[in-house]
Amino acid sequence: MNIGIIGTGQLGFMMINEGRRLGNRYLVLDSNGVGPASLIADAHFSPEEYRKFVDESDVVTFEFEHVMEEALIYAQSQKKLFPGIEAVDLKKDRSKEKDFLTDHGLPVAEYRKADSFNEALRYARDFGRAVIKNAYGGYDGKGQVIYDGGVTEELHGEKFVVEEFIDFDYEASIIAVRDREGNFTYFDPTYNYNREAIFIYNAAPTEELVMPDMARKLLEALDYHGVMGIEFYVRNRQVIINEYAPRVHNSGHHTLLGSSVSQFEEHLRAISGMPVPKPILYRPSSSVNILGQDLNQDKVKKILSLGESEIYWYGKAGIRRRRKVGHVNLTGYTREKLDHRIASVMDILYPDGVQNYI
Repeated sequence: MNIGIIGTGQLGFMMINEGRRLGNRYLVLDSNGVGPASLIADAHFSPEEYRKFVDESDVVTFEFEHVMEEALIYAQSQKKLFPGIEAVDLKKDRSKEKDFLTDHGLPVAEYRKADSFNEALRYARDFGRAVIKNAYGGYDGKGQVIYDGGVTEELHGEKFVVEEFIDFDYEASIIAVRDREGNFTYFDPTYNYNREAIFIYNAAPTEELVMPDMARKLLEALDYHGVMGIEFYVRNRQVIINEYAPRVHNSGHHTLLGSSVSQFEEHLRAISGMPVPKPILYRPSSSVNILGQDLNQDKVKKILSLGESEIYWYGKAGIRRRRKVGHVNLTGYTREKLDHRIASVMDILYPDGVQNYI
C-alpha cells in the first residue's frame, strides 16, 4: 500500500520508521525535500505535484495540521484523506474548535471571542486572569499572552480567543485511536510537564478520570479515523479539554519504547484498515524533549548509560531556542525509578536550567 504523508517533519519521520515493518511504501509532500521524513521516504513530491502525490497514494494522512490546504481538499475529494478535513478545519480557528467542543458537551475553559486586541483585553479584565490567543495559527505557546492585570506584549491579528486562566493541578493528555470501522481504543494517559507552553517531558501512566470517555465522544463527533492527541487541565480531579491535535502527538512519543505498539504504528493501522489493538503499557514510560541544542558524545554516553533509555535525533537543519530537535525515551520498573531517570536526563540536557533553551 502507498501511504501519502503531507509534511516531512519528525512526526512523519517516526511514522515512516515505525511503519516499515508493515510493508507499505511512503510518499511525502513538502516544499523543500530536506525535512527528516524526506530523508527516508520512498518518494518526495513538491507542492506543485500535489495531485500526482494524491493519485499515487492509496491513503493520505498528515503529520501536522498546518499543511497545504489544496492537497487536503483534493485528497478529501478522492476519499483518501484520513483523518478527514473537518478535524483540520476546526484547528485553523481556535474559536471554532472551542465552539465545536462546547456544542458537543465537552468541557472547556470559559472563553470569549474578540475581533480586536483591545476588545480581547476588555474580556480579559472581566476574567481577572486570562489567556489571550490568536484565533489563527500559533502552536507551542506562540501567538498567545497571559493577562494578569496587564500583558507583556500586544498580539496582532484579526480575531482572538480569550480564555479564563485555569489554575490547574496538572496537565495531562491522552492518545486516542479510532479505526475506519469506528472501533475506539486509547493509550494510558500521561502527566505532562510544560514550561512557557512548551512540552518538556511526560510520564505514563497517570489516572484516567474521564479522559477516555471524553476522547471517545470527540472522535465519534468528528467521525475521526486515526490517532488524535488531546490535552487536558485537571483541577480537583475535574477534567477540561485544553485542545486537541488531529495527528500523532509529542505526548505519545514514549510509546516507542514502553508500549506494545507505538502511536505511529497504531495511526497507520487505523487509516489503512488494518487491525488496531488495545495498547498495553509494559512499564512506566516517559519522553523528554531535546530543545535548542546539539548533542555531543558526552551527553549521549551519559543518557545511554542510565539504561532503559533511547535517543531519537530528528536530523533537522538548524538549531535554535524552543526548537524540538529530538527526544529521549525512558522506562522504569517503578514510577519512582522512572522519575529518577527523568531527573537525570534533565540534568544532563539542561545543566543550567531548561529556561535557557526555550
